[in-house]
Amino acid sequence: MNKALTIWPDEIPQPDRPIPVALIGTGNRSRTVYMPLFQFLKPWFELVAVCDPVKENCDAAAALFGVPAYYDLRQLVKDRPMEAAITVTPVDAHHAISVYLGEHGIHHTCETTFAATLTQAREMCVAAERNGVVLRVTENFIRLPEFRLAAAVRDSGLIGSIRRVVSYAAHTGYHNNSVWMHFAGKQMPEWVQSIEHSMPTTPFTSEPQRRHLDEHYVARYYQFADNLLVVDHAANVKGFLGRLARPGYCEWQGTRGTLAHGSIGYPGRTVSELRRLSDDKARRAEAGEHHSGHADEVWPVIHENSADHCWLRSYVDAGDAHVEYRNPFRPPVKLKLYPDRDAIHSPFYAGTLMDILTDFALAVRGLRESEYLPEHALWAMMMEVGARESVLQEGRRIRLPLEGIPESDLRNEQRIRETYGVDPTDIEGMLAVSYPKR
Repeated sequence: MNKALTIWPDEIPQPDRPIPVALIGTGNRSRTVYMPLFQFLKPWFELVAVCDPVKENCDAAAALFGVPAYYDLRQLVKDRPMEAAITVTPVDAHHAISVYLGEHGIHHTCETTFAATLTQAREMCVAAERNGVVLRVTENFIRLPEFRLAAAVRDSGLIGSIRRVVSYAAHTGYHNNSVWMHFAGKQMPEWVQSIEHSMPTTPFTSEPQRRHLDEHYVARYYQFADNLLVVDHAANVKGFLGRLARPGYCEWQGTRGTLAHGSIGYPGRTVSELRRLSDDKARRAEAGEHHSGHADEVWPVIHENSADHCWLRSYVDAGDAHVEYRNPFRPPVKLKLYPDRDAIHSPFYAGTLMDILTDFALAVRGLRESEYLPEHALWAMMMEVGARESVLQEGRRIRLPLEGIPESDLRNEQRIRETYGVDPTDIEGMLAVSYPKR
């Protein structure tokens, strides 16, 4: 066991000049999550243009930053004031935008989920690779405190070999797929098995455009190499109907103990702790003695924030062992650009998003190898589609990787056709769509 383990440097490399970047999409997520961070990203990015077919949103963002407004992606690419683009649009738009930017040699990111279908994800990766383009998905959840620290605990050996992860009411889907794959050493699972269940509920409205009449539950089982099993399940992850809200509850179960993280109460706060069998119990067991098996050492995990609510570090002092992850990105949380909209950054979220965006910048400049590559984005998508396929086949175990065009892809393509009246493979047609929920 390592007596002291601290991960990640305090300073991140900076390019010799910031990358001229365009922001594609100026809707609610862009306004409340991305835009407030640009003041802290200046060593890495210079915002030179914004683009959105919704003129009101686009003009407001352009005035805020003093940059040109574009209402058509094709005109933006033709003028090309940028070297790279950060894309913050609905998932159904990702494929057309990414392929178009890739074919024109423009480095870019896209939001999570990577694409609407596995077929689209494959085409996005091919277009980027063919044209030497850096493509990244803003998969920042692998960078959240609980997951960073879980990786550090795994490497420390404090709770032995971690061979099972059980997660409830967190981010079941693409986000967590990426987390589990990353925890498993950037490996795709060997198989996935999934079931789903729906039930009608008392109607309620969470947002103006979201009327809820029922609740959908999913349970997914992923088997990775070295006998690592992940159980990921949730009904709703926003605490509706009194359910446990994000981050839910997660256990990393090792051969000698458990790392636990989750919500306490409703809506409640979060708490993390490490529980394990002491060295004395371990020695007695090895000598053939019997004991209860209850963890006799329990230590709190500390997620430390600054006075202005910035995440500084996460650590656990377990006897004479110290395991820590230091966050090098520390923007203050209370960021506000629009008078009628508050930034939604938590003490953790702003730093993790800066992490992936600077990772993208360093990849564009060739200064650092990325933690999360297009192949990983594609694998996480394959995990998602594999889970859908398992449900369509009444919970049958689905072997990965998938080949060909899965049935769930065909159904999703049909949904896109019916929703927008455009063939999802028609890049120009999909670029002309103005997507809802702005």
